[in-house]
Amino acid sequence: MKFHLDLLRNIRTSFLKELNSLSHEQLNLVPEGFNNNIIWNVAHSLVIQQLLCYSLSDTKCPVEKHILKKYKNGTVPTDDISENELTYIKKMLLDSVDILENDFNTGLFKSYKEYTVGFKTHLTSVEEAIIFNNAHEGLHFGFLSAIKKML
Repeated sequence: MKFHLDLLRNIRTSFLKELNSLSHEQLNLVPEGFNNNIIWNVAHSLVIQQLLCYSLSDTKCPVEKHILKKYKNGTVPTDDISENELTYIKKMLLDSVDILENDFNTGLFKSYKEYTVGFKTHLTSVEEAIIFNNAHEGLHFGFLSAIKKML
């Protein structure tokens, strides 16, 4: 799993680099033809990793509950992100990978509630969730790149 966790860390580092290169206004802009913005795509990626790995393993998510609720599937940005929330998301992008790696290596994930995600992919273990999550985050990095071109 080291390769997959390292890939996740690399994706998150790329997200962080993009967040740090854009203004608060650019992060919050929802361009015409889109239903979300750059910060939503990044925070959504963070949240889905938590839900796929922790919630489906019946384990408490390290990310705060209000963040999980605000950026889960089916949500859209309703207001501009606060500076405090942006700072928290930036911090958790890499911290959550370290936590996941430690939790995985120490055997925290003992059970898994099977779940079918988009692409009709059926996940049966936290290992499969970690692997699928990288594809999901790559998809949202693509959305980020598309939105960035609209700025």
